[in-house]
Amino acid sequence: MKGLSAVYAREMRAYFTSPIAYVVLTVFLALTGLFFMGALRDYVSFDTYLREQMLQAGQAAQPANVSQFLLRRMFNSLAGLSLFVLPFITMGSFADEHRTGTMELLLTSPLAGTGIVLAKFLAATTVFAIMLGLAFGIVCSLFAYGNPHLPTILVGFLGLFLQGEAFLVVGLFISSLTRSQIVAGVGGLGAVLLLWLAGLLGEPGSALGQTLNELSLVSHFEDFSKGILDTKHIVFYVSFVFFGLFVTLRSLESLKYR
Repeated sequence: MKGLSAVYAREMRAYFTSPIAYVVLTVFLALTGLFFMGALRDYVSFDTYLREQMLQAGQAAQPANVSQFLLRRMFNSLAGLSLFVLPFITMGSFADEHRTGTMELLLTSPLAGTGIVLAKFLAATTVFAIMLGLAFGIVCSLFAYGNPHLPTILVGFLGLFLQGEAFLVVGLFISSLTRSQIVAGVGGLGAVLLLWLAGLLGEPGSALGQTLNELSLVSHFEDFSKGILDTKHIVFYVSFVFFGLFVTLRSLESLKYR
Protein backbone atom coordinates (compact mmCIF):
# COMPACT_ATOMS: atom_id res chain seq x y z
CA MET A 1 0.00 0.00 0.00
CA LYS A 2 2.87 2.35 0.78
CA GLY A 3 4.40 1.74 -2.65
CA LEU A 4 1.04 2.25 -4.34
CA SER A 5 0.53 5.61 -2.62
CA ALA A 6 4.04 6.68 -3.66
CA VAL A 7 3.36 5.92 -7.34
CA TYR A 8 -0.06 7.59 -7.05
CA ALA A 9 1.49 10.74 -5.58
CA ARG A 10 4.15 10.70 -8.32
CA GLU A 11 1.45 10.47 -11.01
CA MET A 12 -0.54 13.33 -9.49
CA ARG A 13 2.58 15.50 -9.41
CA ALA A 14 3.22 14.63 -13.05
CA TYR A 15 -0.30 15.74 -13.99
CA PHE A 16 -0.22 19.04 -12.13
CA THR A 17 3.41 20.04 -12.72
CA SER A 18 2.84 19.82 -16.48
CA PRO A 19 0.24 21.58 -18.65
CA ILE A 20 -1.73 18.35 -19.25
CA ALA A 21 -4.18 18.54 -16.35
CA TYR A 22 -4.67 22.30 -16.61
CA VAL A 23 -5.30 22.21 -20.36
CA VAL A 24 -7.68 19.26 -20.09
CA LEU A 25 -9.59 20.78 -17.17
CA THR A 26 -9.83 24.20 -18.85
CA VAL A 27 -11.04 22.78 -22.16
CA PHE A 28 -13.49 20.46 -20.44
CA LEU A 29 -14.89 23.21 -18.22
CA ALA A 30 -15.18 25.71 -21.09
CA LEU A 31 -16.94 23.24 -23.39
CA THR A 32 -19.19 22.07 -20.56
CA GLY A 33 -20.27 25.67 -19.99
CA LEU A 34 -20.98 26.11 -23.71
CA PHE A 35 -22.96 22.87 -23.86
CA PHE A 36 -24.92 23.92 -20.78
CA MET A 37 -25.75 27.32 -22.24
CA GLY A 38 -26.81 25.70 -25.52
CA ALA A 39 -28.99 23.13 -23.76
CA LEU A 40 -30.54 25.84 -21.57
CA ARG A 41 -31.27 28.03 -24.61
CA ASP A 42 -32.92 25.13 -26.43
CA TYR A 43 -34.92 24.30 -23.32
CA VAL A 44 -36.23 27.87 -23.09
CA SER A 45 -37.17 27.82 -26.79
CA PHE A 46 -38.91 24.46 -26.39
CA ASP A 47 -40.70 25.60 -23.24
CA THR A 48 -41.92 28.78 -24.97
CA TYR A 49 -43.15 26.79 -27.98
CA LEU A 50 -44.93 24.27 -25.73
CA ARG A 51 -46.67 27.02 -23.77
CA GLU A 52 -47.89 28.67 -26.97
CA GLN A 53 -49.27 25.39 -28.29
CA MET A 54 -51.09 24.65 -25.02
CA LEU A 55 -52.58 28.14 -24.86
CA GLN A 56 -53.81 27.82 -28.44
CA ALA A 57 -55.44 24.53 -27.49
CA GLY A 58 -57.14 26.22 -24.53
CA GLN A 59 -55.12 24.33 -21.93
CA ALA A 60 -53.29 25.71 -18.92
CA ALA A 61 -49.65 26.29 -19.82
CA GLN A 62 -47.22 24.02 -18.02
CA PRO A 63 -43.42 24.27 -18.09
CA ALA A 64 -41.49 21.61 -19.99
CA ASN A 65 -39.88 18.84 -17.96
CA VAL A 66 -36.36 20.10 -17.31
CA SER A 67 -35.17 16.68 -16.15
CA GLN A 68 -36.17 14.92 -19.35
CA PHE A 69 -35.17 17.64 -21.79
CA LEU A 70 -32.24 19.71 -20.53
CA LEU A 71 -30.53 17.13 -18.33
CA ARG A 72 -30.58 14.36 -20.91
CA ARG A 73 -29.17 16.75 -23.51
CA MET A 74 -26.47 17.80 -21.06
CA PHE A 75 -25.49 14.26 -20.09
CA ASN A 76 -25.20 13.14 -23.71
CA SER A 77 -23.00 16.15 -24.46
CA LEU A 78 -20.74 15.42 -21.47
CA ALA A 79 -20.48 11.76 -22.47
CA GLY A 80 -19.33 12.73 -25.96
CA LEU A 81 -16.90 15.30 -24.57
CA SER A 82 -15.41 12.72 -22.18
CA LEU A 83 -14.79 10.38 -25.09
CA PHE A 84 -12.51 12.92 -26.79
CA VAL A 85 -10.79 14.23 -23.64
CA LEU A 86 -10.06 11.22 -21.42
CA PRO A 87 -7.69 9.30 -23.75
CA PHE A 88 -5.32 12.27 -23.53
CA ILE A 89 -5.24 12.02 -19.73
CA THR A 90 -3.89 8.47 -19.86
CA MET A 91 -1.70 8.83 -22.96
CA GLY A 92 1.47 9.37 -20.91
CA SER A 93 0.76 6.86 -18.16
CA PHE A 94 3.17 4.24 -19.53
CA ALA A 95 4.33 5.80 -22.80
CA ASP A 96 6.11 8.56 -20.90
CA GLU A 97 7.85 5.98 -18.71
CA HIS A 98 9.33 4.50 -21.92
CA ARG A 99 10.32 7.93 -23.21
CA THR A 100 12.14 8.97 -20.04
CA GLY A 101 13.73 5.55 -19.52
CA THR A 102 12.11 4.99 -16.12
CA MET A 103 10.05 1.96 -17.15
CA GLU A 104 12.86 -0.46 -16.19
CA LEU A 105 13.17 1.15 -12.77
CA LEU A 106 9.41 0.93 -12.28
CA LEU A 107 9.27 -2.74 -13.26
CA THR A 108 12.13 -3.64 -10.92
CA SER A 109 10.70 -1.71 -7.96
CA PRO A 110 9.35 -3.62 -4.93
CA LEU A 111 5.81 -2.65 -5.93
CA ALA A 112 4.04 -5.39 -7.87
CA GLY A 113 2.62 -4.77 -11.34
CA THR A 114 -0.91 -4.73 -9.92
CA GLY A 115 -0.02 -1.83 -7.65
CA ILE A 116 1.58 0.11 -10.50
CA VAL A 117 -1.47 -0.28 -12.75
CA LEU A 118 -3.88 0.60 -9.93
CA ALA A 119 -1.88 3.66 -8.89
CA LYS A 120 -1.85 5.06 -12.41
CA PHE A 121 -5.52 4.26 -12.90
CA LEU A 122 -6.48 5.91 -9.60
CA ALA A 123 -4.48 9.03 -10.48
CA ALA A 124 -6.28 9.32 -13.83
CA THR A 125 -9.58 8.70 -12.03
CA THR A 126 -8.82 11.54 -9.62
CA VAL A 127 -8.33 13.99 -12.48
CA PHE A 128 -11.54 12.75 -14.08
CA ALA A 129 -13.41 13.11 -10.77
CA ILE A 130 -12.28 16.76 -10.58
CA MET A 131 -13.65 17.28 -14.10
CA LEU A 132 -17.00 15.77 -13.14
CA GLY A 133 -17.07 17.82 -9.95
CA LEU A 134 -16.75 21.03 -11.98
CA ALA A 135 -19.50 19.87 -14.36
CA PHE A 136 -21.69 18.90 -11.40
CA GLY A 137 -21.38 22.42 -10.02
CA ILE A 138 -22.52 23.89 -13.34
CA VAL A 139 -25.53 21.56 -13.58
CA CYS A 140 -26.49 22.18 -9.96
CA SER A 141 -26.76 25.91 -10.70
CA LEU A 142 -30.23 24.96 -11.98
CA PHE A 143 -31.36 24.70 -8.35
CA ALA A 144 -30.97 28.46 -8.01
CA TYR A 145 -33.62 29.04 -10.69
CA GLY A 146 -35.82 25.97 -10.60
CA ASN A 147 -36.44 22.57 -9.09
CA PRO A 148 -34.66 19.94 -11.22
CA HIS A 149 -34.99 16.27 -10.30
CA LEU A 150 -31.98 15.50 -8.08
CA PRO A 151 -32.11 11.67 -8.53
CA THR A 152 -31.96 12.16 -12.31
CA ILE A 153 -28.85 14.31 -11.89
CA LEU A 154 -27.16 11.80 -9.58
CA VAL A 155 -27.94 8.83 -11.83
CA GLY A 156 -26.70 10.73 -14.87
CA PHE A 157 -23.39 11.58 -13.20
CA LEU A 158 -23.02 8.00 -12.00
CA GLY A 159 -23.35 6.90 -15.61
CA LEU A 160 -20.81 9.51 -16.73
CA PHE A 161 -18.36 8.31 -14.09
CA LEU A 162 -18.73 4.62 -14.98
CA GLN A 163 -18.47 5.27 -18.70
CA GLY A 164 -15.48 7.55 -18.13
CA GLU A 165 -13.74 4.83 -16.12
CA ALA A 166 -14.17 2.52 -19.12
CA PHE A 167 -12.60 5.18 -21.36
CA LEU A 168 -9.69 5.60 -18.94
CA VAL A 169 -8.91 1.91 -18.73
CA VAL A 170 -8.86 1.64 -22.53
CA GLY A 171 -6.46 4.57 -22.73
CA LEU A 172 -4.29 3.04 -20.02
CA PHE A 173 -4.04 -0.23 -21.95
CA ILE A 174 -3.14 1.54 -25.21
CA SER A 175 -0.48 3.57 -23.40
CA SER A 176 1.13 0.34 -22.17
CA LEU A 177 1.61 -0.80 -25.78
CA THR A 178 3.59 2.15 -27.16
CA ARG A 179 6.50 4.46 -26.44
CA SER A 180 4.83 7.51 -28.03
CA GLN A 181 2.36 9.68 -26.15
CA ILE A 182 0.87 10.90 -29.43
CA VAL A 183 0.29 7.34 -30.62
CA ALA A 184 -1.17 6.45 -27.21
CA GLY A 185 -3.54 9.45 -27.29
CA VAL A 186 -4.74 8.94 -30.85
CA GLY A 187 -4.86 5.15 -30.43
CA GLY A 188 -6.86 5.46 -27.23
CA LEU A 189 -9.28 7.85 -28.90
CA GLY A 190 -9.72 5.46 -31.82
CA ALA A 191 -10.27 2.50 -29.51
CA VAL A 192 -12.93 4.18 -27.35
CA LEU A 193 -14.61 5.61 -30.46
CA LEU A 194 -14.81 2.10 -31.91
CA LEU A 195 -16.33 0.78 -28.68
CA TRP A 196 -18.69 3.77 -28.61
CA LEU A 197 -19.97 3.04 -32.12
CA ALA A 198 -19.84 -0.76 -31.89
CA GLY A 199 -23.62 -1.02 -31.93
CA LEU A 200 -23.74 0.52 -35.42
CA LEU A 201 -21.35 -1.96 -37.01
CA GLY A 202 -23.59 -5.02 -37.10
CA GLU A 203 -26.81 -5.68 -38.97
CA PRO A 204 -29.76 -4.58 -36.77
CA GLY A 205 -31.65 -7.61 -35.44
CA SER A 206 -28.87 -10.08 -36.25
CA ALA A 207 -26.97 -12.05 -33.63
CA LEU A 208 -23.78 -10.16 -34.48
CA GLY A 209 -25.60 -6.84 -34.29
CA GLN A 210 -27.04 -7.64 -30.87
CA THR A 211 -23.64 -8.78 -29.60
CA LEU A 212 -21.92 -5.62 -30.82
CA ASN A 213 -24.69 -3.51 -29.34
CA GLU A 214 -24.09 -5.14 -25.95
CA LEU A 215 -20.41 -4.21 -26.25
CA SER A 216 -21.18 -0.62 -27.16
CA LEU A 217 -20.31 1.81 -24.38
CA VAL A 218 -23.02 4.22 -25.52
CA SER A 219 -25.87 1.71 -25.43
CA HIS A 220 -25.24 1.08 -21.73
CA PHE A 221 -25.18 4.82 -21.00
CA GLU A 222 -28.57 5.66 -22.53
CA ASP A 223 -30.60 4.62 -19.46
CA PHE A 224 -28.34 6.66 -17.16
CA SER A 225 -28.93 9.77 -19.28
CA LYS A 226 -32.68 9.24 -18.78
CA GLY A 227 -32.31 8.93 -15.01
CA ILE A 228 -32.91 5.16 -15.08
CA LEU A 229 -30.70 3.10 -12.76
CA ASP A 230 -30.30 -0.46 -14.05
CA THR A 231 -27.83 -2.78 -12.32
CA LYS A 232 -27.00 -4.62 -15.56
CA HIS A 233 -25.35 -1.48 -16.91
CA ILE A 234 -23.37 -1.03 -13.68
CA VAL A 235 -22.22 -4.66 -13.88
CA PHE A 236 -21.17 -4.15 -17.50
CA TYR A 237 -19.03 -1.09 -16.79
CA VAL A 238 -17.46 -2.55 -13.64
CA SER A 239 -16.66 -5.81 -15.47
CA PHE A 240 -15.23 -3.83 -18.40
CA VAL A 241 -12.95 -1.85 -16.08
CA PHE A 242 -11.69 -4.99 -14.30
CA PHE A 243 -11.01 -6.68 -17.63
CA GLY A 244 -9.20 -3.58 -18.89
CA LEU A 245 -7.01 -3.45 -15.79
CA PHE A 246 -6.27 -7.17 -16.19
CA VAL A 247 -5.10 -6.90 -19.82
CA THR A 248 -3.08 -3.79 -18.95
CA LEU A 249 -1.34 -5.76 -16.19
CA ARG A 250 -0.62 -8.60 -18.63
CA SER A 251 0.79 -6.08 -21.10
CA LEU A 252 2.99 -4.58 -18.40
CA GLU A 253 4.27 -7.97 -17.29
CA SER A 254 5.10 -8.94 -20.85
CA LEU A 255 7.67 -6.11 -20.94
CA LYS A 256 9.87 -8.09 -18.57
CA TYR A 257 10.43 -10.69 -21.28
CA ARG A 258 11.12 -8.36 -24.20
